[in-house]
Amino acid sequence: MSQPLQIVFQIVTNTPLWVWPLMVLVVWLGVKGLRTRTLPLWRLAILPVVGLGLSLAGIGQSPRPALALVAWLAALAVALPLGFQLGRRRTVRRLDDGRLEIGGGWFMLVFGISIFAVRYALGIVFGMAPALRADPTWIAAAGAVGGFVAGVGLGWLGGVGGRSSRWVRRLGWTPAILLLAGATGFGGVIGFSTPGELPRLLAGDSLPGMSTWNWAELPPVQRVAARDGAPLAYRVYSARADRAVVLVHGSSSASISMHKSAQALQAAGATVYSISLRGHGGSGTAIGDTSYRDQLDDDLVDFVKAVGLADQGIQKTLIGFSSGGGFVLRTASGANRQIFDAYLAISPYIAPDSPTTRPASGGWASVAVPRVVALTILDGFGMPWFQGLPVVRFATASGPSENRTPAYSFRLAAGLQLGRDWRHEIARIDRPTIVAVGANDELFRAKQYAPLLKELNPQISVEVVPGLGHLDMIAQERACAAVAALWRRLSGEGGT
Repeated sequence: MSQPLQIVFQIVTNTPLWVWPLMVLVVWLGVKGLRTRTLPLWRLAILPVVGLGLSLAGIGQSPRPALALVAWLAALAVALPLGFQLGRRRTVRRLDDGRLEIGGGWFMLVFGISIFAVRYALGIVFGMAPALRADPTWIAAAGAVGGFVAGVGLGWLGGVGGRSSRWVRRLGWTPAILLLAGATGFGGVIGFSTPGELPRLLAGDSLPGMSTWNWAELPPVQRVAARDGAPLAYRVYSARADRAVVLVHGSSSASISMHKSAQALQAAGATVYSISLRGHGGSGTAIGDTSYRDQLDDDLVDFVKAVGLADQGIQKTLIGFSSGGGFVLRTASGANRQIFDAYLAISPYIAPDSPTTRPASGGWASVAVPRVVALTILDGFGMPWFQGLPVVRFATASGPSENRTPAYSFRLAAGLQLGRDWRHEIARIDRPTIVAVGANDELFRAKQYAPLLKELNPQISVEVVPGLGHLDMIAQERACAAVAALWRRLSGEGGT
């Protein structure tokens, strides 16, 4: 068998089974459309909706969905009037019962076959030359072809429907124009709303006192595999086997940033597993991104099992700093809260509308709010499309590396923090939990934590450490000692 035929065979055999009955339905509807028939308008919408759905699914699978979306919208704008004119030429009469008597024609059959012909043609091209999948020209071409097919189908439906409705005849092109304008605006927000650049913060590239560290004391990076086979990186600071801490770093960083905190906890008796979350520090497959929104939650479950912490005889505490502190609160209030016996959040990020959050997190983070809103709307409709696009950028001059993640995708940022209903989520935390924050925190308002958490969940204790700023809480010896003492209190080892 020749290589082209082998590729076609592989594409056909790897096609999901649900596609075949859908294709049979499409062809059947097309053949039915060859003769005059009577049917409700919604029946005519089946094929255009199928074409629209498959073209949008293609955008969601694209390696550069924003580029594909822009090309899709441009082609849609060209194809809508063409399809409308084709629909206007069809003989149609509205009956008294609301159904349509529509003359036969080839459009439905040709259109239905073209939906699948286009996708298979692209599949063959990309199968023969896989590198083209990442080529901007071909990404745009694939998006444009999908937009053109969808536009012709929707335009045809509008043209046929317009001939049967006096209201549509009066409105003329207005609905189509409004629909196109809305789709273009929504797509434009997703495609072009990006997080802005920020002036570099010194704290974004280094920790106080880091130059004096004894690097020989830093444990080597180890790795375990998550359920998808991706690596999860971590460092171990060994002490008591029955007292374990899983330690989570802050935004943009990795396990190395928690070195001093880990040493203090180790000295207090805890075996510390300082982890790098997926998208950071060599964990996962892409810097600044996950594969889906809740993947960090699944990774935490996989990590606890992989390193042998599932034993009920081990007292386990989850401790996290800044965004990692937000992840601690997310875990403490979520489906995985039973994994740990206690929780300690250090200077945690709670939510953008929390009274604890300063504007732009004190100049540390720039958020593409319009893009976040648009993607949240799509996600609310069960369409997790374009969530790999960046929505947060941090005030660091460092590029992507094993120890620095300068930007987050939507799904990584969303999976790291509490949800929109964060007040109710905090209220349902039922495990021993402490929040610690430096009184001079530059990113968050330290004085707001105690009144907020007292209102939401009085069981959560708040400790304000005087004279310390945000990064001091993981870098200064006094702060690390205070965190270790709080851990001892949570784990039943005493301390203040």
